[in-house]
Amino acid sequence: MTKKTLFLIPDGVGIRNYLYSDVLKNLKKESKVAFWSPLLENAFTEVKQLHSIEVEYKKLQLNAESPLTRLYREAGTFGRLIHNAKLTNNQTILTNWNYSPKTLKLKILNKLSESLGTWASKKYSRILVLEQKSLLCWKRSIIDEYKEELLKLNPSSIFITHQRKPTLTPIIIAAKEIGIPIVTAIYSWDNLPKGRLAVQADQYIVWSDYMKEEVALYYPEINPKNVVVTGSPQFEFYSKVDLIFTREQFALKYGLDINKKWICFSGDDKITSPNDPLYLKDIMKGLSNDKKINDIQVIFRRCPGDFSNRYDTVLKEYDNIVSIDPEWHTTESGWIFFFPKYSDIGLLVNLAYHCELVINIGSTMAHDFAILNKPCLYINYNQNNSVKWDAEIIYKFQHFKSMEGFDAVGWLNSSEEISTKILDALSKPNTVGKDRTKWLEKIIQHPLNESSKKIADALLKFN
Repeated sequence: MTKKTLFLIPDGVGIRNYLYSDVLKNLKKESKVAFWSPLLENAFTEVKQLHSIEVEYKKLQLNAESPLTRLYREAGTFGRLIHNAKLTNNQTILTNWNYSPKTLKLKILNKLSESLGTWASKKYSRILVLEQKSLLCWKRSIIDEYKEELLKLNPSSIFITHQRKPTLTPIIIAAKEIGIPIVTAIYSWDNLPKGRLAVQADQYIVWSDYMKEEVALYYPEINPKNVVVTGSPQFEFYSKVDLIFTREQFALKYGLDINKKWICFSGDDKITSPNDPLYLKDIMKGLSNDKKINDIQVIFRRCPGDFSNRYDTVLKEYDNIVSIDPEWHTTESGWIFFFPKYSDIGLLVNLAYHCELVINIGSTMAHDFAILNKPCLYINYNQNNSVKWDAEIIYKFQHFKSMEGFDAVGWLNSSEEISTKILDALSKPNTVGKDRTKWLEKIIQHPLNESSKKIADALLKFN
């Protein structure tokens, strides 16, 4: 009997990592493929063309949680955050509880979640009880409807492209009752301490042994045999030479000065880094104080989800910034419906390939550039404005504990250092963050080009 793998794709970000990569290329040799997603079918047109693959598609209308389901789930999450903060002696973990409910109903639910979660945090088994109660509160009719659909489809396995979507729960319950094995990806290197494991799967794929150890620490109820280290396919693209433009082609396409050294400033979302426009302005002012500014061109890449006008002033003020926007589809409203064009992968690869360094606030782009042995400068100072935000807290986040013992990045500790630090990174790149590849090897399983095959193998092993 031919195998069939069902992909549950809750939003657009999974398209880049798992559908544009070679996972489907390796999978289609032995398995048919089906996609269930809230995204419209045309979101997967490039995927099908890229891999020359037929896909059985279903538009998902995910049901909202009932108030009781949400109460137990969020109480469990809050309990986990308190538990994890104590476990690691790191209070920044609690900053992940950053809800700002607007309605009275949600404010009451939020307060009840905090109260119940605080009680649960005093004993780990209580957290597990709350999470189990959340599962039991889903309506039987919803589960049975998915059960019927799954029986018709008859997949050999289910792959969920990230673990954070709680409204997938009734599909997961239905699959477990039928006996269909479920595999989910832990989407990013920073997710595990944050209590964002909304999906209870049979197998979890992670980036590295470091992340596997994190699963054991934060989720001791998960059998280590069910945690598989695969790396992450998003980093395979850097080995695809067909994606790389010549320097001349890249300059022509984006209006760059081929005679200058290019550096990249990559923005974060507005919540993670509300002062990014001010930091970009600081960089331009710092470089303006040095005559070597004439040899440097700054490329600005905004966060794919940030289409605000907050950068407009600084972009107009400095004509030596070239803004190259992410190449994403944004036709439907809401972040979950944004998804990258395949060309955006080539854009990222070429940014890392042609730029001399990257500057940002604690971004994963440090790893992208480290793949090509390029330095990263992390911004590590605050702005004198009214926005309540602290750079020091960012680098105390638990996932940055992985840097301990490594000189992994360079640090911009004040605006006065900008010119000197950038020029050092350009003239002596191997002395800035000299342990960048060691940090990379800790965070992401090597060799980097085997991730897709390992994920496909994990899915195909099920009968």
